[in-house]
Amino acid sequence: MAEEDFQQIQIRCPKCTQRFRVGPELRGRMVECGACEFRFRVDDEAQVKSRKFYPGEKKDPTLNRYSRQPHMEYSSHLPVEQAHYADVTDIERFEPTPISKVIVGLVGGGIMALTLLLLITGSSPQGIFGGVPTDRRMVIAGFFAIVGTLMISYANPAARVKATIIAALGAVALIGTPLVFTDGSKPLVGTSKDAVPTAPVVTVESRKKLSEIKSTVVYSPMEKALLEAGQDGHVIGVWLKGIRDSNAALATSYLMRVSGAAEQSHLYPRLNQNYLLVLIQSQLSLEELGLQCKRVGEVDDVISELHLIEVTVDNNQFNELSISKLSDKTDGAFYQLNYRELQCIDIRRINEAVLRLAGADPVQSRDDIIKRMVELLEMSDKEMLANLCKALAVWSDGKDGAPEAAMRVAAEFYRKNKELPIEAAVFLTKWQQPGIYPILDELWERDPIFWEDVYLKSGPLAEQGIIPRLMKGSNRHRMSAARIAGRVGGDKTKEVLSQLMAETTDLELKSSFENALSALEQLKQ
Repeated sequence: MAEEDFQQIQIRCPKCTQRFRVGPELRGRMVECGACEFRFRVDDEAQVKSRKFYPGEKKDPTLNRYSRQPHMEYSSHLPVEQAHYADVTDIERFEPTPISKVIVGLVGGGIMALTLLLLITGSSPQGIFGGVPTDRRMVIAGFFAIVGTLMISYANPAARVKATIIAALGAVALIGTPLVFTDGSKPLVGTSKDAVPTAPVVTVESRKKLSEIKSTVVYSPMEKALLEAGQDGHVIGVWLKGIRDSNAALATSYLMRVSGAAEQSHLYPRLNQNYLLVLIQSQLSLEELGLQCKRVGEVDDVISELHLIEVTVDNNQFNELSISKLSDKTDGAFYQLNYRELQCIDIRRINEAVLRLAGADPVQSRDDIIKRMVELLEMSDKEMLANLCKALAVWSDGKDGAPEAAMRVAAEFYRKNKELPIEAAVFLTKWQQPGIYPILDELWERDPIFWEDVYLKSGPLAEQGIIPRLMKGSNRHRMSAARIAGRVGGDKTKEVLSQLMAETTDLELKSSFENALSALEQLKQ
């Protein structure tokens, strides 16, 4: 041991009793304990007394600390081997782990344990990870495994390698858990046509003789329809069992609507409240239509050989609540009851529920109701499109996808019918959908007085369409365009109006341009 080590003073912390060696220059000065951060003075009380030296020993750093040479007068004349003792080692410095690192380690272990518990208990279809595929579960497990391993490794600086190995073994077990507990790992299936239960309908081979089935349902209308449709035709039969006569028309209307079947489709009554519905030119496959039939009742069988779906109808799904109950906004169940009405298959009840919600504040079940309204847009006619846009103008915040969905449906509706409900135009101009302005311009040209109010509320995006209307057309159209320009125009519109005022000789038209220019000047101020 070096000589300077013997010159150092060995001290003990009065609080945690941790021992240290310091230089002699610190005698009488205040120092801070490296273990517990306690401040104390280096004096006789803090100094650790050095070991005693016995007679005959010399306080020499070159001597062995614990060995000593006995006095010759006390030694034996017999040749006795001198005892030698090993060098004493320095007391190893002990530093307790800070409480902050202990907390980090506990949190890291807790994260891994909690994730493992959730992956095990929540793996069922009804659990927290129900419908989450196995690969995504492994990504989640891997993320928390890495976080937990890093935290545990950081919390054990003295045994970092050992702690890392143990934590890594736990991480491997955590990542492998989704491979063992795979229940409910299949993604839930839905359709874009209508909201239906997500359990898929599996096509199964008929367990009955096909001849018996044909005899039971009186299959001849299906055979005729299949023959006429040929290979490119999509004909599907729905065998409705046990449906009340009053509900048959509703079920038929619903299935034709969601399948997109042609008007040539027909419902054939059979014995014992059974019906055969033949859908011609269905836009859905046999399996997809089987999913939609879940709303009517329980699908018993899907027989691919006969293009036939057997359904046992649940007549309770057609029951209607009292109108007073559905219209009472003070009732806490008002929103849920009308949301349930949006789920029914009766188009009349759906329209009535939409109108009731259009007159109510969007304070409950907002996300569910908007999602269902967006789904209904895909299957709406003119009346339903108008009602839905009127309700969405109240419920949508413009960031929920409703304006974009309504724009797609409105554009397709206008392409087919060359008309559009004014409620749809109002909703789409409210959220300034660019696709509505060419349609609005054509509608305004047919009837400028009727569509002028919608154009007035369109905002700056309508300026590009209204400027050409200022320069040509009948005086009726140009004066209406001037009134619109005074609300939606900008600098470019002002330049056009100034030029037209100088060129126009018609006093009435010139006055309209002057009023529009004055209105723009006031808006700028």
